[in-house]
Amino acid sequence: MKILTYRELESKDELLPLMDNAFGWPYNPRTYEKFIKIDPRLKNSPVGFSAVENGCVVGFVGVMDLTTRTLNGNVEYAGGVYGVATLPSHVRKGISTILMNRAHQHFRDKGYRFSFLATSHTIVAYTMYLKLGYTDLLERPSAFKVLEPKKAKSPAKEKTAKLDFNKLLKVYNECVKDKTGFVVRDKDYLVMLKKAEGFSGKECIIDENGYVLFKNNVGGTWSRATWIKELVASNAKEMNRLLELVEAKAKDLILDRALMNETLLQVYKSRGYMIQKRSHAVIMVKPLTADASFKQTYGDKFYLTGLDFF
Repeated sequence: MKILTYRELESKDELLPLMDNAFGWPYNPRTYEKFIKIDPRLKNSPVGFSAVENGCVVGFVGVMDLTTRTLNGNVEYAGGVYGVATLPSHVRKGISTILMNRAHQHFRDKGYRFSFLATSHTIVAYTMYLKLGYTDLLERPSAFKVLEPKKAKSPAKEKTAKLDFNKLLKVYNECVKDKTGFVVRDKDYLVMLKKAEGFSGKECIIDENGYVLFKNNVGGTWSRATWIKELVASNAKEMNRLLELVEAKAKDLILDRALMNETLLQVYKSRGYMIQKRSHAVIMVKPLTADASFKQTYGDKFYLTGLDFF
């Protein structure tokens, strides 16, 4: 069995059955190659490590470069693990463990002190991550609301607007200035998020003190849910105002699957949302060096939103 980087693979097509079996993701190599070029977390990375047996890709562990801010305000790069997958015919042979260890060595070679990954308590791989030295960092509290039926009216024609990346960044940076974690963004990162999430100007409400990005009609005809992907604001009053505006645009249901701000959680409560403080989804972290202390590096203000999950 050979271990090759994603970029060393002669053909990326072998990843299609691997990703489809693991995640139900019909991986398209041409589409993904375009995405790698615009994702600042991937474009200078080997993208991942593959286990190849008899010319067939039987396992994969993705790697990316994450940008974080520490307690002292410095930018520190860290490793990110994603897309851990093994073909069903090759499970329980230690392939994922070998690839994970290769990923950790890659991060150490780059001088990274921490590795992060997003996973679920319900999947088999969670136990492997614990054995490899990962610990739970953050769960994803969530909020749900079934809206009262609205009176039918002719939909007003909305002007299609462009997302103002500069304005979004200005508001975001002001609101996270006292936080550590995945809070370092630039325009390239927002361009990638727009492409990945398919945001449009109609799915963004923004002013000087906050903004909300959301997706309408998630789930199709039978649910017509509005999914709040990111709500960032400087105070509870602004959060409440933004939620009121989103509710006016929503059809039947509203949900937010990544409530990482205590103030925002209380605002959801005050508006009658059902709150789940625990979830199966979790961010895990592993120190890569003996002297790496997460507490000393990031303290208690580690922050991310649903758009930072990978």
